[in-house]
Amino acid sequence: MRRANLCRLRCLVMLSLGGLAFGAGYDGLIISRIGFDPEVQPIPDGELRAILPLREGGAYDSLAVRRSIELLYRTGRYRDIVVHAERTENSVSLRFVTTGGFFLGRVTVDGVPEPPNRGQLANATKLVLGAEFSPEAVSGAVANLRAKLEANGFYQPRIDPKVTYDAATGQAFVDFHVAAGPRAHYSAPAVSGIAPGAVERFILGTRWRRFWGLLGWKQVTETRTLQGIERARRRYARQDYLLNRISLTGIEYIDRGRRVRPVVEINLGPKVQIRAEGAGLSKGKLRQLVPAFQEQAVDRDLLVEGARNISSYFQAQGYFRAQVSFDTLPEAAGRQSIVYRIERGQRYKLAKLEIEGNRYFNTATLRERMGLLPATRVRFRRGRFSEELLRSDRRAIEDLYQSNGFRNVVVRSEIVENYEGRANNLFVKIGIQEGPQWYVAQRQLNGVSADHREAVEALLSSTAGQPFSEDSLAIDRDNVLNYYYNRGFPAANLDWVVTPSTAPNQVDLRITVEEGQQQFVRGLLVGGLKTTDADLVYDRIRLAAGDPLSQARAVESQRRLYDLGIFARVDTAVQNPDGDEKGKYLIYQFEEARKYSLNFGLGAEIARIGGGTPNFDAPAGSPGFSPRATLGLTRTNLFGIGHTTSAQGRVSNIQRRFVGTYIAPHFKGVDGLALTVSALYDFSRDIRTFEGKRVEGSLQLQQRLTRGVTAQARFAYRRNTVGNLAIDPSLIPIYSRPVRVGIVSGTLFQDHRDDPIDSKRGYYNSVDIGLASKAFASQTDYFRLLARNSTYHRVYRDVIFARSVSLGWISNLRAGGPDAIPLPERYFSGGASTHRGFPDNQAGPRDFATGFPLGGSALVMNNFELRFPLLGENIGAVLFHDAGNVYRGIGDISFRVSQRNLQDFNYMVHAVGLGFRYKTPVGPVRVDFGLGANPPRFQFQKTTDLPPGVAGPLLVTQRINRFQFHFSLGQTF
Repeated sequence: MRRANLCRLRCLVMLSLGGLAFGAGYDGLIISRIGFDPEVQPIPDGELRAILPLREGGAYDSLAVRRSIELLYRTGRYRDIVVHAERTENSVSLRFVTTGGFFLGRVTVDGVPEPPNRGQLANATKLVLGAEFSPEAVSGAVANLRAKLEANGFYQPRIDPKVTYDAATGQAFVDFHVAAGPRAHYSAPAVSGIAPGAVERFILGTRWRRFWGLLGWKQVTETRTLQGIERARRRYARQDYLLNRISLTGIEYIDRGRRVRPVVEINLGPKVQIRAEGAGLSKGKLRQLVPAFQEQAVDRDLLVEGARNISSYFQAQGYFRAQVSFDTLPEAAGRQSIVYRIERGQRYKLAKLEIEGNRYFNTATLRERMGLLPATRVRFRRGRFSEELLRSDRRAIEDLYQSNGFRNVVVRSEIVENYEGRANNLFVKIGIQEGPQWYVAQRQLNGVSADHREAVEALLSSTAGQPFSEDSLAIDRDNVLNYYYNRGFPAANLDWVVTPSTAPNQVDLRITVEEGQQQFVRGLLVGGLKTTDADLVYDRIRLAAGDPLSQARAVESQRRLYDLGIFARVDTAVQNPDGDEKGKYLIYQFEEARKYSLNFGLGAEIARIGGGTPNFDAPAGSPGFSPRATLGLTRTNLFGIGHTTSAQGRVSNIQRRFVGTYIAPHFKGVDGLALTVSALYDFSRDIRTFEGKRVEGSLQLQQRLTRGVTAQARFAYRRNTVGNLAIDPSLIPIYSRPVRVGIVSGTLFQDHRDDPIDSKRGYYNSVDIGLASKAFASQTDYFRLLARNSTYHRVYRDVIFARSVSLGWISNLRAGGPDAIPLPERYFSGGASTHRGFPDNQAGPRDFATGFPLGGSALVMNNFELRFPLLGENIGAVLFHDAGNVYRGIGDISFRVSQRNLQDFNYMVHAVGLGFRYKTPVGPVRVDFGLGANPPRFQFQKTTDLPPGVAGPLLVTQRINRFQFHFSLGQTF
């Protein structure tokens, strides 16, 4: 497009030479007036007149007129310019008659059922947002769109393009209204190149038919067509036809019945058998290591890469001297054989790795960048070594030294076998000759204006007296150019020249910056909004008219718009990107996401999970199975202001829950401030003492204060009802009484962990404070505090020491002491995430008659974990110690380790254990085995399976099982 404009400019300038020659007789006359027709030009008047070398009151110059035309064309805003000169007695007036150009502002396609979606259809037109628009491009866009529709089975579409223009902003909007018609179905393809009897198997492999043809053929989509061809290609590859070529040469449309017949040419080629000899290597592993299987080609480069991969695989198993070669046997009877010959050699162990000669960097710094690893007792029993890995480590060390000014560094390696007289032990010695360190003697910085010199100087690390390296210069260049790009200098450039200095091992450096013209935001052009409030969008864009055209801010604004979760697509572009003008329009074009989404799921939980059918013979819990189903409906972008409402339901044999929420992110336009209104109904039996029914409404404000600090304030009003009470309600009537609770609370989170899922350093703090009072129509009055502190420390490399302490306190503000706190409002704790010496929610005081947990008004939990790698890269282990309990009240907190009697539960329970972690992309899978040192004993009244002759309940003493097993996802804390 830019080249076409320049060609057009040359032609117009040449055509205007005759007129300019005629106008040469006006040279020297005073210009009385410079006017434009039309009066409203594509460029603001002030900027427009600044471009022209002609001035009112100045002398007329025919060359300056020609230069004016050239400069106006260079802005990219004009398609045609004609200059009229009118002479008076001693002056001349000029009138520029212009025809402005237009630029693509929006492309929409409607009327087509998915697939393809609207974004794919818009992309198919190949019209570029912000680029120069010409009416001739519409016909090409229609042809491209028709091809896309035919690929998706629409062979009788009616496409009606409509172009509208906005002269004020120079935008052209192209809307394609499509009557797609019916979608075609597949029919039996025309297949050549294989035996007729094999065609049916090919069709089955494509999955173009429904249920093996019992229900006819599927509808045509582009994705389904390509996937069918690819499935067939992979199927033949599994049959050793690695060189198969399947070409879709055409698709014939059969108007009768609206069918399409794919035309497929198949060239199976010879069967290629790739096998390994000399060492055991499964077929699956061979396919994984040899890229010829994936690329479906057997050229030499792929075979060499396969040999290298096989060699690295065996070297990683300890066969450090493994050698792999391959032979291509002559083709015979339609078969070709490739044999990888593996010589594993002896199995070695990298017993020692030593680095010498390093003075500038310590050994630990170098080891961090190396892949070689000496053998350890458990995790890497053979160590990690290969010739390729050794070469890579040498390069890494050289790069590190060269980036710090050691231009002549030399890194050598020596391998010693049978180290310390032990067979198959290797000793690798890496020797470093650092050489002299080169420095920058002088540095000149040219081309930087006074406004930017101080900032640019601060970005440069290559200064006088600093080590010199090309890597540092490349980083400096990137930093400086990003600085300019983010301040509206898109044409900025930086070059450097290095010359030897007079002093030894020093260089003189000359850095030259070409700033170019600074560009500013002329205005924001927002399009594509249907239900979304435009103010919401403008609030999220970090640029405004008059700001420098910053690339970083434009991209950041795009990310902030996506974060709203209401747009399927946000495109941003600069209008007239190649034009030479100071002010640029910045375009944001939107495609709104679907408003409604439905989700559902099935799952199950196997653990000591509390309720279910009441079992009075197992108050400490018994293994249970709880299937569950979830269903949710979400409506986004409510009222067009980015708010969301949702309804979520969960049903299982221990819980029935319904939650309705209304979320207002960026509440009142404040970043990080969110309002949440929710209503909840919950019926649960996850605590064995009772069935709880909770009906609750809540209002919450959340504000992100800094990157790691978040504050929440909420008010909740709920009604708790206790049912199926496992203890005697006549003994403690308040437990069975329904209660209304109105509580105002606040929470402060401080999260400075490197990874919330698998933390290795940092800390996490949280404090939650709540007050329930009759002032909030509450039937109970209490103060609630729950605080947690967790820290993570690296002990040695991948060995992490993690600790956490949690403190909780509920203070009854009415008469009755801690026992007056309603049962559902108490602390219940114990289990995989709190204390692994207990089953879930089994810590704390218990009913003297039934042995069921009652919860408490105070909580102390302390956790220690030593996390370390165990086997390879993915399997780790944890040694843990959990100590703590739930106490009747804060005055009952005790650090005693012994239980005084069967009614004493106010003591510190300790558990130690071993856990295993398996690293996955979504976080570690964990299994913990806990051993309780002093689990509580208690009594309950046994009512079933009584001995002969015993008529009533039998008082039985029981203890929480010393051994506990927990399975979960993520670290404990």
